[in-house]
Amino acid sequence: MIRGIPFGRRFDDATFETYEVTGFNRKAYEACLRLARGESDGVVLVGPGGVGKTHLLHAVAVEYDRRHTIVLPDDDPAEPTIEVPSALELIRTADVALEDDGASPRLEPGEIEREALVDYWPMLDLAGRLRASALHSNDVGVSESCCTCDLLILDDLGHEKVSDFILQEVRRIIDWRYRSMLPIAIATNFTEAQIMEKYGEHTYSRWLGSCDIVEVAGSDYRRDRGPVRRAV
Repeated sequence: MIRGIPFGRRFDDATFETYEVTGFNRKAYEACLRLARGESDGVVLVGPGGVGKTHLLHAVAVEYDRRHTIVLPDDDPAEPTIEVPSALELIRTADVALEDDGASPRLEPGEIEREALVDYWPMLDLAGRLRASALHSNDVGVSESCCTCDLLILDDLGHEKVSDFILQEVRRIIDWRYRSMLPIAIATNFTEAQIMEKYGEHTYSRWLGSCDIVEVAGSDYRRDRGPVRRAV
């Protein structure tokens, strides 16, 4: 399940299959694919606007959700009915089976239904939601969800207005996920020096120790291709 803020209709078809891989973005594409497969703890995409960073973030979200959500098939209603033993007989059979096995029965991971939780937040929206929660309801749900979700995706890092409160929350979320070894995907127009100036060397060090920091280059898709018209 992809929560937070919707990516929007413009990115409905933004997948790894529809991403145009070139020599300028191949390393970013491969790093995002590793993250989606669960083979790394994170990726930080650094580059100017219009080079496909949000496309890659959406592709990561979709692929991660597909790979890490387990939905067990429903019982086939066409199956013939069977005679169910009495409760006493079931208990007696279970006791005998446990004595023979010597261990309690347990489900394998693939036998347990679960839903991957992916939180996507453009930083402008996340900063606004954190600020509103603190001012009006003291609700920590958004902050805690960012800390504990299966995959956190932060887009346009650096676009938000940073107060002491917002900076503290962002640092806390990043530190929590680093210590918990929970994956994160980030896209930013900032350079390394700008990231350290705004968020601190401590935060950047966390990414150096856990993420692939990859530059995404190339031409501006929005400028070169112009507006996309959708039929209504």
